[in-house]
Amino acid sequence: MDYYGHFEWSQELRLRMKTIFNIDDFRLCQEGVCNANMDGRDIICIMPTGGGKSLTYQLPALLAPGCTVVISPLIALMTDQIMHLTEAGIEAAMLTGSKSRQYQDEVLRRLEFSPRALQNSAQKEIKLCYVTPEKMNKDKRMMEVFSRMSQDNPRFVIDEAHCVSSLGHDFRPDYMALSELKKMFPKVPILALSATCPPRVLTDLLATLRLGPKTDGRNASLKGTVSFSSPLYRRNLHYRVLAKPNNETLLKLMTEYIRASHPNETGIIYCLSQADAEKVAKGIWEESGRKIKTGVYHAGIAEDTKAKLHEDWTTGKVQVVCATIAFGLGVDKADVRFVLHHSTSLENYYQESGRAGRDGKDAECILYYKAHDAFRRPNILLDDLDGQTKIHGMLRFAQDLEECRNVHFARRVHFSESADRAMAVWTADSDGDGDTLARCGHCDNCTRPPETIDVRDVTLDAWRVLRLVECVAQNKRYVTLPMLTDLVRNARSERIRNLGVDVPAVAGGKVALRKEDAEALVIHLLLANYLRETCLSNDYGTIVYLVLGPCAVRLL
Repeated sequence: MDYYGHFEWSQELRLRMKTIFNIDDFRLCQEGVCNANMDGRDIICIMPTGGGKSLTYQLPALLAPGCTVVISPLIALMTDQIMHLTEAGIEAAMLTGSKSRQYQDEVLRRLEFSPRALQNSAQKEIKLCYVTPEKMNKDKRMMEVFSRMSQDNPRFVIDEAHCVSSLGHDFRPDYMALSELKKMFPKVPILALSATCPPRVLTDLLATLRLGPKTDGRNASLKGTVSFSSPLYRRNLHYRVLAKPNNETLLKLMTEYIRASHPNETGIIYCLSQADAEKVAKGIWEESGRKIKTGVYHAGIAEDTKAKLHEDWTTGKVQVVCATIAFGLGVDKADVRFVLHHSTSLENYYQESGRAGRDGKDAECILYYKAHDAFRRPNILLDDLDGQTKIHGMLRFAQDLEECRNVHFARRVHFSESADRAMAVWTADSDGDGDTLARCGHCDNCTRPPETIDVRDVTLDAWRVLRLVECVAQNKRYVTLPMLTDLVRNARSERIRNLGVDVPAVAGGKVALRKEDAEALVIHLLLANYLRETCLSNDYGTIVYLVLGPCAVRLL
């Protein structure tokens, strides 16, 4: 079965797409997913952030009988999509803990009525109902209603489906409860959507959801899970990595950048913590003379305040949102011209950058890189099964001064099996025969003059770093990344003197590099397993230290 072919519903799909969504043509694998959806198949779809995943279930929901239940992790996503659906005249609802009991009771009452019963009612049938995975896991009454709905051909959509897998970058325990969906509703089709799903995560996801083996959407067997994937490169996004200075200087730089490059244009600044988001929002507002209107979004903000911010940002009353990763997933604001990042994983970086340039126009994705930021959240190393891989992946991406940023995504992240297709494929009429590993030509590394990169032999410096770390361990002390960077340069601060290490005597001299270059060398040794992280806890929290790694014996 080729789901990109013509079907009895094809003309109606295109008509609704144009009249309701004002979209002229399908992009990427949208048409195939819509057709498989209409055919009642289980589906796994890997599509780039901003590629139009929501259309693949919203459009079929209008033509097919019953209600499509969309399971989404974020209230902001639901609020945004319901706002757009309502404006388009589509009946949609959401069931979350933030809604009143009266509202939820009314939605459940309407869902219990069959479409036939509503034909004689003044109320329209709810075509899309958004719920959180937490609600799916804990609300027994809602699940009973869904059970009675199953005879009216509903379908389940799992957005951000990588959260199901414990191997995914954003695993959520409540998503694990979705493993019971197929057991409870064996005849109800499931559409699983993600933009960041490496093959091993995909395999685990299919097993967890009890979905059948994959079958390609262009030549699908009659059984199994129909698989669709699209290249993840977006040519209108321009990636840059900049050194992150101290906080005061960074606020000045970001403010100057916004005022000079994006006056009156919308952007997002992703921060590492809630406290950072608050400080950055206040700092940019003050630094700009209160001319750049900023807002704050994170898990600690009240739901009504979040909703108001979302409305103000969508309508242009707020220019810049300073947020944690919790903001923006699935939010459909087309004209985001810049996204500034302080990320700790490539997957998060990709998700965050996907908020930009959804209208197809140029947008900038700038990572402010400071290696020590990667260790500010030790829980990633301690609690995440893949935490070290994620942190090292981000460090490797940021440190690289030569490889095309988009080639780096294709080679090292392998978000989907489409990495072996051409990065240049973006529009539906592309032939897909290009070179995946062709340089994009517009990221910072592609445009960096080769003569600006200084190449030198640092073998002796590397030995000195390892010898000093060994001496610290012999003294029964520990060093963080900033401490080690200072130690190898023989800085004279009190905390370095307290380590009790005589640098000239132990290492025959200091590492004669600038501070940022010395730090880059230390990170290189970490990524090459000459060093490794260890986490120790005290009364003030958990701290990440650096100790000798398994490869250190090669130089010592």
